[in-house]
Amino acid sequence: MDTSDYGVCMGHRVLLLWSGSQTPESIQDMVTSLTDKVGAGGQVQVEHVDRLGLSGHNASNFDIVLSGVCQPCIATHSPELLTEMARVLKPSGHLILQEPVLGADDSTRVLTAQKLASRLRLSGFVDISQPYTVSLTDDELSELKSTLVVSTAVTVAQTRASKPNYEVGATSQLKLSFGKKQETAVPKVDEDVARIWTLSANDVLDDDVELVDSDDLLDEEDLIRPDAASLKAPECGPNSKKKKACKNCTCGFAEEDLIRPDAASLKAPECGPNSKKKKACKNCTCGFAEELESGNTSQKSKPATSACGSCYLGDAFRCASCPYLGMPAFKPGEKISLSNRQLKADA
Repeated sequence: MDTSDYGVCMGHRVLLLWSGSQTPESIQDMVTSLTDKVGAGGQVQVEHVDRLGLSGHNASNFDIVLSGVCQPCIATHSPELLTEMARVLKPSGHLILQEPVLGADDSTRVLTAQKLASRLRLSGFVDISQPYTVSLTDDELSELKSTLVVSTAVTVAQTRASKPNYEVGATSQLKLSFGKKQETAVPKVDEDVARIWTLSANDVLDDDVELVDSDDLLDEEDLIRPDAASLKAPECGPNSKKKKACKNCTCGFAEEDLIRPDAASLKAPECGPNSKKKKACKNCTCGFAEELESGNTSQKSKPATSACGSCYLGDAFRCASCPYLGMPAFKPGEKISLSNRQLKADA
């Protein structure tokens, strides 16, 4: 069995993971080939893929971990299994992994090549290579598809990954400098360079420079003084709809409005016949107090009205406390007089 592509060298410690689908002959051939590569100074250990978490291997113990390289390969690698592989690998150690992958995702336990690379990255591996397809015969592909019970096309992909060059949980002190930074000197401006971009008065008053008179740019219409009435905005002034100055008044109506306020605005809201209390305030200045004293008020008393509005219809429509109980119906507004008999209480 060819193991030259796995990067195994003399003195390496190699962990070979197998699953229940491989035959003992294929595993023995792989172990023999790896032993010849590592030599007497190296070591090759064989472990079942499902028993790796229970084997108790020391952390950072192997240089290379091989998983699924013996055919047929039907084992899938869970995140917990990949995390355990990263734990037993030495810093900068390599993982060579083969796993069945699907051409399209069908929500089964078999991943696509892109999801396999993502799972390796989430498990702590770096320098993940692009997965490539392992060549298999038609019989091996048919047996693999029937064993995994999948409906889409399935192949075996091999990918490589490395453990970071530091141990899990390692710490390092950051070199921080809290000293004062040296102030950088401001470069001096060359006077000759600055003089080039300076415009002097002599340059402007040169006889060769022709100046334009600003008065020549004005027409006869520009010299006519506009009428003040034309400057007023249509929504501003006493003739406008709102009878008040606009927000940015320039015609002078805003100043006139401030000097001559409306007489109605001088009345306090709690004073006058339209107020809630219907009486003058303590410091009345609108004249309503004088109207009350002279008895000349514009407020007219409203005629008393029926509470229910049905007294004139008869007893069938009158309230229990109506004073017209027992009387015949009358027209609305008709004066009702009570006889002496009705005014006397029943003995």
